[in-house]
Formats: sequence, C-alpha cells, structure tokens
Amino acid sequence: MNSKLVFFSNFLNSPNEVAAIAPSSRHLINQILSHVALEDTNCVVEYGPGVGTVTYALLEKLSPNAKLLCFETNLKFCNFIKNNMKDDRLVVINDSAENLANHLKRLNIPDIDYAFSGIPFSLIEQKNKNRIIKITRDKLRQGGKFLVYQQYSMMVRKYLKIYFENTKTKFEFRNIPPSYVFVCEKT
Repeated sequence: MNSKLVFFSNFLNSPNEVAAIAPSSRHLINQILSHVALEDTNCVVEYGPGVGTVTYALLEKLSPNAKLLCFETNLKFCNFIKNNMKDDRLVVINDSAENLANHLKRLNIPDIDYAFSGIPFSLIEQKNKNRIIKITRDKLRQGGKFLVYQQYSMMVRKYLKIYFENTKTKFEFRNIPPSYVFVCEKT
C-alpha cells in the first residue's frame, strides 16, 4: 500500500490521532528544513512521523553518524516506516514524545540537536502538551531548535512561548491543509 493511502486510511480510522488528511507537502518540508543545519548533528528527534514524509527528508540531510529517533504512537505508522525505510541512523519508537528522556537515557544519548513535531497539539490535553514541550526544551542542546508544524490553529504558540523565549512563526499555504511552522530556539 502506498504512503498516501496508508496515511489517509489511518486518518479515517483515527481522526483525533492523525488530524491531517494528507502527509506533509514538499513545500512544508522545505520550509521546516530551511531553519536547521543537519550536517553536523548527533541526534535529532521527530514526533508523529506518520508515514515518514518528513523522516525521509531528514535522513537525506542528516550527518552519516547521527541518529534520528522517531516517536510514533500509531503502531501501523511505526510498522510502515520500519518496513519502508532501511537506515541504520533511524530508530522508530512506538511511544509518546512525553517519554523522550527515558529513551535518550536507554540509548545513552545526553541531548538532542533538533526536534521536529507534527503531532496534533490542538488535540492533546494541556498537561501533556506542557510535558512534551518542557522535556523537549530540557533535552535540547544550547542553540538547538524545536520545530512544530501545525494545521488549523496557532494555539500551541502560547505553550511554546512559556518554555522558549525565542519563538518565530511562519506559515506555509502550499500544504493540505495549510500549516503554521513554529521555530523555537533554546537560548
């Protein structure tokens, strides 16, 4: 089954979990990647990779010795990525982003360079939003960035600003649906 069909069928089965009708467009991916330099990284995390559209683009740019940890709660998406992306740098974790610290400790990784998130923050309970954003900030290296791409709403921005002083907002209309991109830097 192709990635778009897998994505759409998961959206139909779990709209509160998937929250988008299509994977990220190349325009959104380019917008996201324009804010980072992946060539000299050690560890990057991605929350909610879905069928791996952003994952694939990250792997193309990631340094040869870096790790990409993908946190996905949807087991079908995890299996799809594992079966379709064979790369030693990729670690697919069927767990919530809230458990980032546990997995970094298990993998003996002290901090992360960048975090990317496509998870639907608008559908997550407030305490869980805060936990995910806080643990991400705590585990980012100094100067590291948390990039959040969201459809429909700027609501997550107020939570990001609690934990990140340096937060910029961009908008990419060439995506279905159009998306906000929040770029948060740990200072």
